[in-house]
Amino acid sequence: MSSLRERLRRVRGDPAAAERADAPTQPEPTQPSLAERMQRLGAARSGAPAPTPTSARPPAAAVAQGRAHDEAALAAALGAEHLAPGVLRVTHSRPLALAHGRCVLHPDPAAVALLQPDAPADPAGWVALDTETSGLAGGTGTWVFVVGLARWRTDRLELVQYLLTRLDAEAALLAQVAADLAAAELLLSYNGKTFDVPLLAARLRLARLADAVSDQPHLDLLHPVRRAFAGVWPDCRLASVERCLLGHERADDLPGAEAPAAWLDWLRRGDGRRLGAVLAHNRVDLLSVAALPARLAAAHRAPAAHGGDVLRIARWRLAAGDRAGARQLLVAAAALDGPAQHLLARLHLRAGDWRAAVSLWEPLADDGDVAALEALAKYYEHRAKDPRQALAYARALPAGPDTEHRCRRLMDKALGNLGPHPDLIE
Repeated sequence: MSSLRERLRRVRGDPAAAERADAPTQPEPTQPSLAERMQRLGAARSGAPAPTPTSARPPAAAVAQGRAHDEAALAAALGAEHLAPGVLRVTHSRPLALAHGRCVLHPDPAAVALLQPDAPADPAGWVALDTETSGLAGGTGTWVFVVGLARWRTDRLELVQYLLTRLDAEAALLAQVAADLAAAELLLSYNGKTFDVPLLAARLRLARLADAVSDQPHLDLLHPVRRAFAGVWPDCRLASVERCLLGHERADDLPGAEAPAAWLDWLRRGDGRRLGAVLAHNRVDLLSVAALPARLAAAHRAPAAHGGDVLRIARWRLAAGDRAGARQLLVAAAALDGPAQHLLARLHLRAGDWRAAVSLWEPLADDGDVAALEALAKYYEHRAKDPRQALAYARALPAGPDTEHRCRRLMDKALGNLGPHPDLIE
């Protein structure tokens, strides 16, 4: 049919328009959809050939069959089980006695209880968790395409990994993960409280599934690592923990930052050659999380022996109400800096050991430490009842009204107790 504009031109006596209006109309070119334009843009950036237009694509049944064949080949290459269209599961088993670096994988309930006192004592309910995602930004634009779980069995560590191979299968993958975590009594992770769990919870909500992870008891091992080593190591990345604490060096490991590109290779071009390396990286992460509690607890029990931050761990023990444990950590340390010596002196005072506190303050006072000078002035005035010695320390304090007032009071006490003395007369 002629367009309205052509008919109007015909009425107005435009022969050319009338001739065009009577000619057979050509079909309008079909505009590519948003998804097609995005695919072409991604192909241009990656150097891959652009996808064919919709009109030249094979029927939907052929596309589905091709996908199934691709997934079948990928599953065979990865040694995976095909759970549902777009969802693969890979299972591995690791003997507990087999070393991971310098560590074995045996569960240590005492270590976990030290790091998280309310943790369940039975390792059968523990699950180590690690994910691989399409990015590190988090939020609704980030996809979880690998979920790795590790459980302690009688003589082995069982590792299960779920791999998403199609975007439209996300709900199926998340349902499998949620069902797998339903019986978990404690999650163990590395930075899981900040990243993995909130992201999984967001994806579950987007898929309209129940949040099976946010309310689980959770021991995030990044926090005790920072407590012990943030002031000692250059960083607290898991790779640093493996090298410095577990004695494990990764060989031929695909960096985690390259995992999203490996997944996109599969989604865009059906190239899954690097997905096996992604799963291998994820398995090492799980093994490190499983091995870490015992070594980390040992570092908290004897931080000096493991190169840990004695003061921060002592303060953590003190905050937890373990005053004796904090004092013991500081006493056992070969060398303490000023803040650690002050904390130990306060703990000696609370234990009634004034002599031990004074022995810590005196060398600090010799170096001009104001807090130590004031502590000794108070000690000799009120505890030792020696205003003359108290005055000697008070005079070394920074000048000011408080120092002047203190010195006058101590002078009066000293003169009243001892009478005139050359050392007390200016």
